Amino acid sequence: MKQKINLRTQMTALVFIVVILAVTTTFVMIGIETSNNIKSQERDRVLQTAKLIAVDPVVMQATDEQDSATLQKFTTQAMGITDADFVVVMNMDSVRLSHPDTAEIGKRFAGGDETPAIQGKEFVSKAKGTLGLSLRAFAPVYNEQGDQVGVVAVGITMNELNEIIRSNRLPLYLATVLSLVIGLIGAVLLARKIKQIMHGMEPDEIAALLSERIAMLESIKDGMLAVDTNGKIQMVNTEGKRLLEEMGIKGELKNRHVDDVLPVTKLHQVIAWNKPLIGRQVEHNGLTLVMNEIPIQIKGKTEGAIATFLDRTEYNHLNEKLTDTMLYADALRAQTHDFMNKLHVILGLLELEDYDQLERYVKNVAGKERSATIAMIHHLKNPILAGFLLGKKSYMAENGVQLEVDCRDTIPNTSEKMNQMLITILGNLMNNAVDAVDQQPEKRVQLSMKYNDGQLFLELTDTGKGISKEQQEKIFTQGYSTKGNDRGFGLYQVEDYVHKLGGYLVLTSEPGEGTTFSVQLPYDIQEDVTND
Repeated sequence: MKQKINLRTQMTALVFIVVILAVTTTFVMIGIETSNNIKSQERDRVLQTAKLIAVDPVVMQATDEQDSATLQKFTTQAMGITDADFVVVMNMDSVRLSHPDTAEIGKRFAGGDETPAIQGKEFVSKAKGTLGLSLRAFAPVYNEQGDQVGVVAVGITMNELNEIIRSNRLPLYLATVLSLVIGLIGAVLLARKIKQIMHGMEPDEIAALLSERIAMLESIKDGMLAVDTNGKIQMVNTEGKRLLEEMGIKGELKNRHVDDVLPVTKLHQVIAWNKPLIGRQVEHNGLTLVMNEIPIQIKGKTEGAIATFLDRTEYNHLNEKLTDTMLYADALRAQTHDFMNKLHVILGLLELEDYDQLERYVKNVAGKERSATIAMIHHLKNPILAGFLLGKKSYMAENGVQLEVDCRDTIPNTSEKMNQMLITILGNLMNNAVDAVDQQPEKRVQLSMKYNDGQLFLELTDTGKGISKEQQEKIFTQGYSTKGNDRGFGLYQVEDYVHKLGGYLVLTSEPGEGTTFSVQLPYDIQEDVTND
């Protein structure tokens, strides 16, 4: 199987190839420009040299007189001064009067490109002479009367010119090599940095992880919304979009500010404080949400925040179903425990063969149970509420708490929704009462219920140690509790339900004298109700 090249190697190779292409292109362009500049400079230099020599009085007179000795001496000195490869003076017949090689004096000028100069023109050409291919400049020589008497040719060989170009390119070669080395180092460092940013993962691993995370987020039944450090929305899952649409929030959400979409969030505070907010209940556009907001941290740095939220109606429905199940389970367990105790007494009396005492005990137990049940059923026409209270009474008895129920008026049946909210209110109040009397010598809870003209009156009193004024001001605040973490939601929910039903809730308590919760609720009568 073909071995796969990792991302770091691919990135290094790719960046280095780009660097090579960029540096090579730059080198070629600069090299061409440098070569052209040098050639232009040399053309100008040899032409200026030829023109200066042509107007020198010594050259003018010696050329007019065909004085080769004087011209040879002058041109030899000129070559040393101007660094030219040759300086040649010729007469109007193109015969050399001077030359670096004295053997060439008296011979015709080689190359055949001197004709324009014989005709009085200054120019530069490239031709092959006795010294090889060369760049040479021509300038006409005139005598004192203004008549042309010869031509001066100054040149450098192409080998010399190419050597000048190569010497000027040497820094460019060094800069190119240095650029490639720096590019290679940069490519390695960039690939390493990208690898670190990607947490050492390969692209296919990131793609697989992203697909898995998206599938996980979409499968969650809670709404989810993630923002960056600027509060711009980066992700909303399907359930989150559904809940937002129920609140009338539609359209594209990505990159919108969360405060413009869901202003009840506190994600900006979560990011600023770097602390989560758990279990907040908020309302927006007619929908009540239970919201958790948590900062997103990467390597100890906060990079944003995520909010999970669900419809409290669904949450409450599940919570109430769970509460009902737990209550029934506790009631059955308590009744089983109590029943086993009574069976043990009966078994003991049978073993003692005290049948008279056994008869009295059985009649007494049956009578008490029957009378309590009959009294409860007689006044409570609501079977859900009756079953709840019987179960709660057994549960509290098992925990050593005496529950006294005073129900002198007939309590009619009501809707399933009202039953659920009523049981939640009573259940939370009774649970708090049980906790309140836990360490008291007298563990007693009294519940009185009255129904009058569409109103249900409830009063729950315990023999606990009472609640201070300071605690009474905070006791209905969400999350406040004196019993430890993850508490403080029961009384908040009680007050919330009472207000939603349009009722009233009054707390009366004095330290050392117990606590009384008085509740008044509008109570809809519904005689024909099928309760699950």
